[in-house]
Amino acid sequence: MKKSTRDTIIQAILYLVVIILVNVVVSGWFFRLDLTRNHVNTLSPATEKLLRSLKDRMIVRVYFNSDLPSPYNANRLALVDMMQEFRSLSDGKFDYDIINPKTDKQIEKATSDGIPQVQVQVVNNDKLEVKRAMMGLVMEYQARKEVLPVIENMSNLEYEMASRIERLINPRKKLIGIAQGNGEPSFQDIQQAEQALSHRYDVVPVDFSKPVPDSISALVIIQPTTAFADSQLYYLDQYMMDRGRAAFLTSMVNASMQSEFATNLSLNLSHLFHSYGFGIKKNLVRDAVCASVSVIQREAGMTIQTAVPNPYIPIVSHLDKNFVLTQDLHQIIMPFSSEVDTSYADSLHIKVVPFAVSSSRSGTQENIYDLNPTANFTRAMFEKHNLLLGAALTGRIYSAIPDTDHYVKANPGRKTAGNERVIVMGSGDFIEDAFLGNPENLSIFLNAVDYLTDNVGLISIRSKNFLPPPLRPVSDTTKSVTKDLIVAFPPLLVLAIGLFYWRKTVTRRRKYKESFAQKDGDVNEQND
Repeated sequence: MKKSTRDTIIQAILYLVVIILVNVVVSGWFFRLDLTRNHVNTLSPATEKLLRSLKDRMIVRVYFNSDLPSPYNANRLALVDMMQEFRSLSDGKFDYDIINPKTDKQIEKATSDGIPQVQVQVVNNDKLEVKRAMMGLVMEYQARKEVLPVIENMSNLEYEMASRIERLINPRKKLIGIAQGNGEPSFQDIQQAEQALSHRYDVVPVDFSKPVPDSISALVIIQPTTAFADSQLYYLDQYMMDRGRAAFLTSMVNASMQSEFATNLSLNLSHLFHSYGFGIKKNLVRDAVCASVSVIQREAGMTIQTAVPNPYIPIVSHLDKNFVLTQDLHQIIMPFSSEVDTSYADSLHIKVVPFAVSSSRSGTQENIYDLNPTANFTRAMFEKHNLLLGAALTGRIYSAIPDTDHYVKANPGRKTAGNERVIVMGSGDFIEDAFLGNPENLSIFLNAVDYLTDNVGLISIRSKNFLPPPLRPVSDTTKSVTKDLIVAFPPLLVLAIGLFYWRKTVTRRRKYKESFAQKDGDVNEQND
């Protein structure tokens, strides 16, 4: 064998050995390149912190059939990728096992773990069939267990996983009080929000006819409709002096979509609000950027159901992207909102973050309310802009209850060192089940509770949005001009290209004739 051939073979073997060794070394590493906007496929720092905080081994059993069609097979691959990334970030404390439940024993074990069989549609030999499958997981940590029964929506899988890991690490839930007794929506009216909140908190009703328990970490007041008695104000104020964490989600107008009528509310809360740095005006905000409602109209003797924009159901897309509550949200729907006033915060040295405002085409209606969406709305009704609909206040708050023989304040001045947090939004209807078709309504409600209880780590995970942001609203003039350009541009472009080539041809012919004439002249001169 020639020396050059032998050297080539040895070099190839060395390269192969190096490649194998490199693969062995990096086989335990996991990395990915996320090119999506806002890095929605990258784990949030809160998730990484949770995984690194594991003090013991966490076992995850994933029951997921491997022979499922799209999109379930893609979900399975994405789930395996996420499990690998979780394990690499946990220093080996997060371990998982992927099980393809086919045998009766495996199916029985999955069922005992709380994973149900679900029906999925598959196409087999050009026929649509229904197949039973399992797509869930079980997490065990220090004799505690959490179950994710069905995995269908990959966009919120990180949040579902991270929230369960947090519950396994910190099994004790904080207590959230939701006000009842003054005409607020019942738990049945806000069932979806209450159930979502219950995943991370213990939720209890709070009646202000007696002292608010000290165990309440945060208080939520949603759209009361009857006035608070002085004794109720006292107990509410004492809670604020003691804990200082509350969300006031209420309009000052009682509006009804069915009757298309509204009346001002007298809740006896104004002086309490003012001492906390804000007020809620007795008006309704209307916005040209709004949701549509279904209206039955009669035309030519026929009954037609059409979608009509309702300015009293604003679509709020002007959200503070630098504030934790709204950093990754695109829009929320705030029906029958009142304007929020934070001018009282200046003299109290309370910090205000206005996180939600109306569009540049807004207006207000006061005292007499006509909520008919088919009314004749004029441009003059929408000359205001960026009306405040939601704000967060932080700092010291003062008691609104005078120190009298009837009500003795637990603390006549301020209770804490200035870490009070108050969320105020000019609508309470936005959290009712009827308006949760917009998922970001629920997100901002849950974000607000997490913010009040200092559990802001998972907000960035919950707010991840895999959908493209909604289109920005444009004026009718812009729409008309854009449509005309779309119609006119193609024929104009063809005409311009034709004129260009026509002109080019004419020029070429003229030059050809000139050159031909010049050649004839040269020939004639030579003949002469």
